[in-house]
Amino acid sequence: MEVLQKSELKVSTGILDGYHRLMDKYHTTPFGLLRIDSRAPYDPWLRYMIRSSAPGILAGDLYEMDFNVADNTKLGLETQAYSRVYEMNNGGAAWQNTRVNVGENALLHYIPHPLVPHKDSDFEANNTIKIKKSSQLIWGEILTCGRKAYEAHGKDGEVFIFKRLMNSTEIFIEDRLVFKDKLLFEPSNEGLDTLGQMEGYTHQGTLFIYQDKVSGDDIYEFIKKLIEEESEIDKMEFGMTTTVVEDARVVRILGTGAEQLYGVLKKIEYHLLDTLVEDL
Repeated sequence: MEVLQKSELKVSTGILDGYHRLMDKYHTTPFGLLRIDSRAPYDPWLRYMIRSSAPGILAGDLYEMDFNVADNTKLGLETQAYSRVYEMNNGGAAWQNTRVNVGENALLHYIPHPLVPHKDSDFEANNTIKIKKSSQLIWGEILTCGRKAYEAHGKDGEVFIFKRLMNSTEIFIEDRLVFKDKLLFEPSNEGLDTLGQMEGYTHQGTLFIYQDKVSGDDIYEFIKKLIEEESEIDKMEFGMTTTVVEDARVVRILGTGAEQLYGVLKKIEYHLLDTLVEDL
């Protein structure tokens, strides 16, 4: 497994002469950044879309991303489309490493579009997130079974026919590990429909929430009502748990559609932001 193309994205916020700015913005092909709101340039809530000129992730690709949110600043990130990991020959693989630092009284919210691993792809993602006790964080991830609705050569869909998908996330608060999640899917070696695995579902979303303005009961009831409504379209299930640190919660949602699951996570995000940025 050889790295053929390394791509980098670095984003850092800061305050200069009282104005909230991107202090460092560096990216190589295929990445780019686009501001997506019309709020005033001095607004302390910065929102940007991560753009990509590539159709997807290819064998040999290595993505390195660094997000640094300075003290007393707020950064919201979006993606422009689904992240597709293309079919690979034997021995092919791709990787993505993301490092995040969120400062004192700072906020980062980021829920990228779902990851879609194509047939015979091999992809590994590692996320390391470090925040402060006074920080606020909304971090989401959505993994899918592949191109479920894809039709070609008389066959319907690609469901768990990728080679390997690993997603690892570690979150530290004041250098204390409070959340570690490692998901490894190897469809040829394990039955993903069995008890304790996906159990008939094909998509999984994870949302890590750290903030102290919206109560856990409020978050749970909002998600419960939302899942009940969405289950009338396609069945979904969810669970929410706390961590070893107060105000840090993890939500896991199972479903059968990428767009539906992405929409649910974004609605939860907006519900939280209504309170977290109400004073801005």
